[in-house]
Amino acid sequence: MRIVNLRAEGGFAVLSFFPMSGFLGTGAPFGADLNLVVQLIMGSALIAGACLARHKRYKAHGTCQTTVLLLNLLMIGLVMGPSFQRQVKPALSKVLHKWYYEVAAIHGVLGILAELLGLYIVIVAGTNVLPQWLRFKHWKWWMRAELVLWAIVLLGGVGTYCAWYLAPFR
Repeated sequence: MRIVNLRAEGGFAVLSFFPMSGFLGTGAPFGADLNLVVQLIMGSALIAGACLARHKRYKAHGTCQTTVLLLNLLMIGLVMGPSFQRQVKPALSKVLHKWYYEVAAIHGVLGILAELLGLYIVIVAGTNVLPQWLRFKHWKWWMRAELVLWAIVLLGGVGTYCAWYLAPFR
């Protein structure tokens, strides 16, 4: 097991401290397996957070959803961003028509949108930083839209995992 290795890849410094092989038996690296499990747990936490809001436990709801959002930002920085830079970005201009890359590219774009919308919601809901004209009025609609978008991205992430690590073994 490597402890910590800092190397340059595609103009980015990549911190890798995961062992090479994963633990789900799919041929995926450890980081991809860990990310899949963490993302599924976070998806469950988002549903639990929505239930908290439904029961009018808004402070717990906000804490739950914000924690998931920030943990996801960490996973993007540690696993998904470097993986995209290493495996997808170099091939985009040449092979975007191949489903192997299409699934990852679409997942990445929707994931960025979901993360940005989530950050916007947290800023609007938890601070007074933005002027009134930049703040949304229909809380339920925006939060439900974010939950649906996150669910789509989560399913897309599972699809990406399957395309990258399960399909090659068939």
